[in-house]
Amino acid sequence: MFTLFKNICTKTNQNCALCHSEGSSDIALCNNCYEDLPWLTSACHICALPITTTGAPRICGECLKNPPAFSSTQAVFLYRFPINAIIPKIKHHHGLHHTTWLANCLLKRLLKQPQAWPQAIIPVPIHSFRLISRGFNQSSLIAGQLSQHLKIPLLLNHLKKVRRTKSQSTLSAQQRKTNLQHAFTYNGPSLKHIALVDDVVTTGTTIKEISSVLRQAGIQRIDIWVIARTPAPS
Repeated sequence: MFTLFKNICTKTNQNCALCHSEGSSDIALCNNCYEDLPWLTSACHICALPITTTGAPRICGECLKNPPAFSSTQAVFLYRFPINAIIPKIKHHHGLHHTTWLANCLLKRLLKQPQAWPQAIIPVPIHSFRLISRGFNQSSLIAGQLSQHLKIPLLLNHLKKVRRTKSQSTLSAQQRKTNLQHAFTYNGPSLKHIALVDDVVTTGTTIKEISSVLRQAGIQRIDIWVIARTPAPS
């Protein structure tokens, strides 16, 4: 009995969340799967659009022409396989165990970047009807883990999605812009600096709309922390 107890308490390795071989204790992935992930290594400092432009800071043409209301975006992965299969699995098939290692990967990226840390972390909300039907908000789960590790307060239920909208993934870029108008409200404290957490940035319409709402509420700096960023359309 003592041996069994000792093995349970001291064993740190666990199966890889992707291939189920022996994984790493801090990431829950084996080395091969970890290395093969579609890491985002060169991106626009503001919107995280993948670019190859050199120099510091790297800023894409769209952000130079039309600067958004947020200040920066940090994304870990390109939205490619297996990330583009894992995130829908989290949302629609309750693959909640994946949020832990995804949040850990984002945390490692954040800790490597010199930066001013925000006063609070806010997850991108979903409408209450969708929250009831799904049972969770994956952005809140990721944001909660970041809050715990970074010791930064998590603000829940202050930023709300008050209008039901069509799924952004089913709409064109132009339709996405009008779909989210007046969909979000903020009734939280007036802070100077926050981080907004989401799972995927596609066209950036959601984070742009929310950032505008937050800026109108007096928040001066908004950093986006996200798991994945879609590449530019071909």
